[in-house]
Amino acid sequence: MEANLEKNPVKSPSIFGILTSPGEQFERIKTKPAIWGPLLLVLVLTVVGAVYTAVGTNYDAIFKESGLTGEELEIVRPLAVGGAIFGTIFIQIATVFIAPLIYWLCVKISGGTTTYRNMLSLNLFIMFISCIGLLINGLFLYFTDSTSLYNVTSLASIIPAEQPLASILNIFEVFSLWGYVLLAVGLEKVGGISKKSAWISVAVLFGILLLFSVASGFFDAMSAGA
Repeated sequence: MEANLEKNPVKSPSIFGILTSPGEQFERIKTKPAIWGPLLLVLVLTVVGAVYTAVGTNYDAIFKESGLTGEELEIVRPLAVGGAIFGTIFIQIATVFIAPLIYWLCVKISGGTTTYRNMLSLNLFIMFISCIGLLINGLFLYFTDSTSLYNVTSLASIIPAEQPLASILNIFEVFSLWGYVLLAVGLEKVGGISKKSAWISVAVLFGILLLFSVASGFFDAMSAGA
């Protein structure tokens, strides 16, 4: 028995393997969750993506609509860039550690068995996908003259719309939707719940995000009309 275990050691999941063989990586996460390598990669991509996004955003065009003058823009611009960078990093770090608790709860409600460590590993692998999206959108803003406030990889970038529809279209984003599909597969593979329960859990989470987007869109519309 011990000889067989030595000949067939449990392989560690590959963060890059999530791009080509997600099911296999999730099976590995269930028995040997990976944390530190994926965490470091997610943090690096988050910082780089946040910097490109913040620096590439045309704050002059945004703040001029608020009636700010040249001198005021010079003061506000660096504050906006710094706030955007640190805000993105803070939100991403919070997501790293809070989302696994939500996934763990979904698994428990659905009758599955898992641990926080497993859900943390699952979340990091899924966040790797969203970080790729963050980086791509940041590079697009940095190397183009785009003044869009929405992700270039979302429906909001190709369908002109006012608030709150624009905020709703923005959540229909390629890498975000990819992440939700992977989450459903991951909850089934890692959490040991049924495919139906996994997709219901993901649908509920997406529905909550949709409600927040609608509320945010209405708030922005009311602020613009004030």
